[in-house]
Amino acid sequence: MLSSTERRPIKRKPPRGTIARYRDRIVEVLGEARGQRVMIRSIHADGSERLTAVKLINLLPLETQLF
Repeated sequence: MLSSTERRPIKRKPPRGTIARYRDRIVEVLGEARGQRVMIRSIHADGSERLTAVKLINLLPLETQLF
């Protein structure tokens, strides 16, 4: 279970290549988008890769253990 400090959203725009959690996926930050959004790359259950602009507040840092 995540502690309260690990549930806090990322407050600053992370550098390109940062790995983070978005909903139930692990994503890679590709760069800034407009406003408080960043572009992310994620792999979905069907194996397709998708690029998406998401609000920075919805990104969470990874826990200390990935798997």
